[in-house]
Amino acid sequence: MEAGVRRWLAKVGGRTAGKARPVLPPARVRNDLGPHDAARENLEFVAEVLQSRGIPFWVIRDRGVRHRIAVRKTDKTETLAAFAESPICEDFRVVPVRPGIKGVAQPLRSAALSLAADVLRIYRPLVSGSKTLKLSADCACDLEFWDESPSGSLVAPRPTLIGDTVPANALEPAELVIGDRAHPSLAAFTKPLVDDLAFPIDAVYTWVDGGDPAWRARRDQTLTALGLTPSRADGGDSRYASRDELRYSLRSLAMFAPWIRHVWIVTDGQRPEWLRDAPGVTVVDHRDIFTDQAATALPTFNSHAIETQLHHIDGLAEHFLYFNDDFFLGRPVRPDAFFHANGISQFFPSPTAIPPGPRTDRDPTWIAAGKNNRALIEREFGRSTASALKHAPYALRRSVLAEMEERFADEIERTAHSRIRSVNDVALVSSLYHYYAFSTARAVPAEVAVDTVPLSHSSGQATLDRLLAKRDRDCFCLNDMASGDLSEADKYRVAMAFMEAYLPIPGPFETSDAGDTDEAGEAGEAGAELIGTVRSAT
Repeated sequence: MEAGVRRWLAKVGGRTAGKARPVLPPARVRNDLGPHDAARENLEFVAEVLQSRGIPFWVIRDRGVRHRIAVRKTDKTETLAAFAESPICEDFRVVPVRPGIKGVAQPLRSAALSLAADVLRIYRPLVSGSKTLKLSADCACDLEFWDESPSGSLVAPRPTLIGDTVPANALEPAELVIGDRAHPSLAAFTKPLVDDLAFPIDAVYTWVDGGDPAWRARRDQTLTALGLTPSRADGGDSRYASRDELRYSLRSLAMFAPWIRHVWIVTDGQRPEWLRDAPGVTVVDHRDIFTDQAATALPTFNSHAIETQLHHIDGLAEHFLYFNDDFFLGRPVRPDAFFHANGISQFFPSPTAIPPGPRTDRDPTWIAAGKNNRALIEREFGRSTASALKHAPYALRRSVLAEMEERFADEIERTAHSRIRSVNDVALVSSLYHYYAFSTARAVPAEVAVDTVPLSHSSGQATLDRLLAKRDRDCFCLNDMASGDLSEADKYRVAMAFMEAYLPIPGPFETSDAGDTDEAGEAGEAGAELIGTVRSAT
């Protein structure tokens, strides 16, 4: 039968070459596991089946979400029998992995004895209670059957971090710890490599609850006393509105970046009501980072000003990621997406250009800050900048920021004392740092898959639909704006629907009732439908 006809029959009739598709085990509902957790459970399952039969194996260190277990090919028959006979295999699926061939999922227990591939992708399918998060083959454990050469070397069916062959004189047993369990491995897989990241990475957020009456009164009183009137873009409700984005952004860290050491949340005497005291999360007050300038610079309502002081956080790691609270990770990412193993940070230039020419008082403040940054880079290095940066986490080094604080003392101090955004500000962490670090050989440009969604506009809902369906971006930003065709109520409904649908797993930092409201639950179950309804209504 022609391959094209076979594919068409498979698509429309559920059959391939006259054979019925296998009935697969249904997905289990789990509301407590992210991708890395599911991958670890699949690893432990495969390891337990092998251990129960006394089959020797070793875990292969890899850098993806999936884990890898190797068994000698001479033990393949015994291994397949172990899975065919094990009652705990009933819930698991397997996909044979062959070069150039797309594997088809099969029930593991019933298919085990007929599997001929040298790589088997084994997993238990999971789904969140809202049915909007599915964890399947991407979180599998890959079981590999390795050949043994006449000389005693082990030969892998595909490359590893150390090549595809382990010589006989390197078959030294060792243990590889994953999660809280030690697994048998080989010493060659446990040695640190030169491109392994060996330093801690923290995350820093700036956050404000613009609906807090005490905070609003403090802002209004301060701005009135100073005679300051912010523009709608720089001081309107959209700049300070909180729709629990921070809670869901923290969920994205827990789900997709478990390598983050510590999270710091910088606030003005506020604390999210859903945030509990939990290891690894610390709330930092503005007064704790403005140090000697607190008396003259606070209270401040300018994110540019707050960002000039982040490196003063006591206990902050040398390497950290800075998130606006509307930044989210979209899928599992590795730390080397942001830093090289030698400590060099990476940044993500945007197609959006900072217009040429000098700054003017008519420039939007974000454009003005970009021009001010450019003027400093031109002054110090004789080269110009053209691009803004993408709305994605900013990779920063504390020591470089401290160095810049001395080198650009006047500009940074002026920005630190600017109570609201001003055309005189510099944007220290969102572009000045990166171009300065690049010019001093401590940062390099890189690529990241990111979407910036205009939350205020109904046109952005198509992007949200695609994100929910494909989950194909490293990160995304729900960017509220001062203007748009959605009401505040609709923006809230859309944001809650999308965030609860995309990130339905509560984090370890949330109080027990956080995310347990009827509104959040309904939003998660009907996220895509609600988003589409709002778009069609507008």
